[in-house]
Amino acid sequence: MGNHRTVRTSVVAVTVALLATTALAGCSADDGAGAAPSTSRTPSAAAAAADPEQATPEPMDMDQDDSAAATCGQVSALETVAHNAHVGLSRGELTQAQFDALAASVRFGFEHLTSTDVKVSPALDSAQRYLEEHPGPTIDDSGADWELRVRTITTACTESGSNVVVSAQYGG
Repeated sequence: MGNHRTVRTSVVAVTVALLATTALAGCSADDGAGAAPSTSRTPSAAAAAADPEQATPEPMDMDQDDSAAATCGQVSALETVAHNAHVGLSRGELTQAQFDALAASVRFGFEHLTSTDVKVSPALDSAQRYLEEHPGPTIDDSGADWELRVRTITTACTESGSNVVVSAQYGG
């Protein structure tokens, strides 16, 4: 097995060799000319230690946008879903269950809309009061009452500089 002096010398030699290899590998990795670009989107531990900005991303502003433009854009999306669901059902391209699921999503969307715009907010309040007075999984949009509320929201959006637009999937 050898004496302690040769074993100690061997351990020291191996340790020195590992440190030298690590140092040389670190030097070659720092050389931008020969290094392949990293495809990882997650910073490595070494990069995080070298640049703390990479380790901790900037916090995102998660505040809800209650502007007229944002709210009216959501109304456009909800009205697009409602319109296309009705047409899809009448053409036989949607089942009743699919239609009901889309209609429930539209109702949920209208129930949760908010706006800080002085014209849009009262129109939303009126529509949401109507929905509270007419509970159910979907909106009965066959009558003039709901249509009036949607037109009131649309008018308020237009007056605030944000049009409500429906993108029809069917027709031309």
